[in-house]
Amino acid sequence: MKLRTAILFCCAALLTAGLFLLPALLGAKDAREVELKFDGRPKVGEPYLISVNTRQVRTYRMKLVGISNPPRRRETHEIHAVGELVYQSLDPLVVQFKVEMLSQVVDGEKTDYAPLAGMTAIVRSSGVNLRDIPLGTDEDAAESVLGGSADGQNRPKTTKEIREMLPGARRLIASMFAAPLDRPEDYLGKTRKVKPGDRWTASAKPMLEAIKANGLELAEDKVTATATYNNPTKDNASGITAQKVYFLAESANIPGYDFKLEVYFTFPDGGGDAPLQIDRSATEVVNRAIPEGVPGFSGSVMDCVTTDQSEIVMVRKSLLKAKKKNWFLDLF
Repeated sequence: MKLRTAILFCCAALLTAGLFLLPALLGAKDAREVELKFDGRPKVGEPYLISVNTRQVRTYRMKLVGISNPPRRRETHEIHAVGELVYQSLDPLVVQFKVEMLSQVVDGEKTDYAPLAGMTAIVRSSGVNLRDIPLGTDEDAAESVLGGSADGQNRPKTTKEIREMLPGARRLIASMFAAPLDRPEDYLGKTRKVKPGDRWTASAKPMLEAIKANGLELAEDKVTATATYNNPTKDNASGITAQKVYFLAESANIPGYDFKLEVYFTFPDGGGDAPLQIDRSATEVVNRAIPEGVPGFSGSVMDCVTTDQSEIVMVRKSLLKAKKKNWFLDLF
């Protein structure tokens, strides 16, 4: 899948949903049933510390008849970002992202936007597509970060060099926030009463729609999706008690196509909020046979294997204890 599709589920879920647990049941140590709600929302106007780490690897391989070592092509794309996120509005969606750290690696070549630390991107939505990504305040924004970070030659970036970075930074931030607005409730349901270890059938509809957008239409019975509620856990580093839900979606008996998606949602206790952390791992395999009659390629197959992993951490600053507020940046 394309990069935007690769981060569709995790980033968009963070932006638009959360989970609420009934307070009277939060501290239960036995296996009593609890009610989980998956339709919470982030707190408008409150700052969140956020980190985004994604890695996508796409491998193309030609299985040529009579050749034991088929040709391959490998593409990689990584995004690493840390900053402060404030939701200015949920409908329409408007978020403010203040850059702390921003970089990407494409096929082993790293672009570090460290000199842009302290600059702010305003991301506005129109329908389900996010666009209009002004970074800083027009061209003069570069002046505000001069001398902040040095390049490999141990000298501050010039205004011209920083301005040259802005288009790439805009595109990178856009890719982080440009997915359609799926929500955990679209997969897990709005509410559910469960005990630790309970498993239920989840919805595969958003996955089917994403696959269809990439050119392949599947019947509902070709995809299975389940969710499992894990035991409550205590994050000793942040001091936040958390609840975990595991989501699994897999294809079934589809000629020439296969995928598996695993997502671990970590939800903070308390009122409706965005997930504290989402860990996602996905693999997609597409096999395409070369049409018969193509000279020299009859019976050959083209494979495209895409794997992507992502970790999204987003912590509302007011949830962190005073002594733990440096915990987030210490992770990176």
